[in-house]
Amino acid sequence: MDFLTSFYNGISGVNAMSHQLNVTANNVANVNTSAFKAGQATFADRLDTAMGSVLVGRGVQLNSIGASFAAGSLENTSKSTDMALSGAGFFVMRDPDALAADRYTRNGEFTLTPTLGPEPNAYNLTSPVGQYVQGYNLSSSTVSPTVVSDILIKKTSPQSATTQVNLSINLEDNPELSESVNTPLFSSWDGRNSSSPIPADSYEYSTSIKIYGSDPGPTSANSLSDYLNIYFDSTANLNEKEFLVTCQPSLDQRLVNGSASRYSSASDKGAGALLYGILHFSTTGELNNIECWDIPPDGNVVPDPTSMLTLPRGESYFNFDYNLGGAAINDTSVINFGNTPRPQVVNSPTPSFSSANASQPINASSSWDSIFDSQGNKVKDGDIIRFQGRSGDGTPQDYSYSVDFTQSIEDLLFGLQNQFACKAEIINGTLTLTDTEVGASQLAIDSLSYANATGATPATATDIAEIFGSQGAEFIVSAESRYLGNSLTTTSYASPSAIIYQRQNGTDRGLLQALRLDEQGNIFGQYSNGPDIKQAQLVLANFNSLQGLKTVGGNSFAATNESGLATLGTPGFGGLGRVTNNTLEMSNVDLGREMTNLVMTQRAFQANSKSITTADEIYQDLLRLLRS
Repeated sequence: MDFLTSFYNGISGVNAMSHQLNVTANNVANVNTSAFKAGQATFADRLDTAMGSVLVGRGVQLNSIGASFAAGSLENTSKSTDMALSGAGFFVMRDPDALAADRYTRNGEFTLTPTLGPEPNAYNLTSPVGQYVQGYNLSSSTVSPTVVSDILIKKTSPQSATTQVNLSINLEDNPELSESVNTPLFSSWDGRNSSSPIPADSYEYSTSIKIYGSDPGPTSANSLSDYLNIYFDSTANLNEKEFLVTCQPSLDQRLVNGSASRYSSASDKGAGALLYGILHFSTTGELNNIECWDIPPDGNVVPDPTSMLTLPRGESYFNFDYNLGGAAINDTSVINFGNTPRPQVVNSPTPSFSSANASQPINASSSWDSIFDSQGNKVKDGDIIRFQGRSGDGTPQDYSYSVDFTQSIEDLLFGLQNQFACKAEIINGTLTLTDTEVGASQLAIDSLSYANATGATPATATDIAEIFGSQGAEFIVSAESRYLGNSLTTTSYASPSAIIYQRQNGTDRGLLQALRLDEQGNIFGQYSNGPDIKQAQLVLANFNSLQGLKTVGGNSFAATNESGLATLGTPGFGGLGRVTNNTLEMSNVDLGREMTNLVMTQRAFQANSKSITTADEIYQDLLRLLRS
């Protein structure tokens, strides 16, 4: 008998079970390691000795120690930088001392660390062992957004310039406050006196609201902001208040009319004075019109219609320029007093009626065979009504309508709406056209004319019905109530002046509060000033053979010839999994299975040890026989 073979078989079994014990113990030790993949030892027998035609086994050998890449369960966390993969793929990592990213992990237990690179005011996203998470940087000023690199997250978000100021105020309506001699607010302002640019006795009421300029850039330590001061005062006219919008004169660096020169508090009286205006109220205290003027550097405003600002077509509110940091272009903000402008309205000079005695005004559903003018003349089938004028954008229009007794007057309204790009309606018998946009409007009917079916005009046929005005008449532009009111509109009631509501939409620089991640791996910074800003997109890797990956410590893997090169992509595409944050993948170690493996390993170790002692006893007995 070949007793030595028995010894070696038992020893190989003991050695194999020691390897199995190491793998099992390592799995148990990492049962709470995030995204740890349980090791698996595989063994192979040895058939090294031939005894005649029989192959005699020479024990067992360790074949490989691989890993189970089954997904671990996902657990919620309170840390927004914790990330978990659901599906195939690995996070791509770069060791701190490596030039290339060649480490891969499923462990998304990341944290933010101040960057050591050239990007100012930023964090890197790093692993517990200091590796840098890779992705596409979408807000970096130093790295291309198309190159995979260390992920950067900005510490702060840029400030946002104020583009709208909303005010709702009651300005006391008291006839005793009216000035006997009008002294405009702009004449009381002197920006050269920065400490006190306007005397306290030159206005009745004021309010302040903080505004923000454009972000000065990451290299500037300070944000740009100032308090907008708005002064109100009565004029010499009833139901009228003037206002002056100002900033601190020493901060006013507005460019003058697009030129290279700027306002200066050292020399310009108008420095800091941004806008002058007059609020017009109805006799019941509702705001019904606003007039505004820019203030030149010398502070001298001529408040007449020739220099008055007009609202551009489509815009609802007047705006003012400001420049707090000497930027190459001025910032611009609108000011809204809680009202909405009405589009321009034009009305026919006279109404039409459904009876010869002018007792019943027509409406949109009135049929043509029952319509009379104010003189009792009845419309006839085939009459021609011609409207010449302009649509709201100034385009000349010429529209002729032929009366058809089978139609109602609504047919005319549809035609006017299409021709003049307006809303046409009948209100109390009057034809009313309303522009479809607020602001500057040239909507007009400059000439209204009539003819009967034979071509005769009212000059020769006096019975032709001139239903909307006399031959050649012009429609009347409605100048009253140019603004729509609401619950937060500025008013002028008898109660004391008071702020009802005020806000502006600019923001200071924001501090990073947390991260938000979508399923495609886009990382958004959530900042204290409100906006979520996309910072980067994660890149994932996958391999042809996961079992070919090599463990390199730190819960990371490296590619080998057996695994093949990494294939990169973004989450959710190309078979790669999706990513969530505030979540971690747990270890996939099955503790119950590992405990069973420990028992089986112990028994196998004992059995192999017993085979060695048994072979030793037989060998001792054989030696005693040889000596006797």
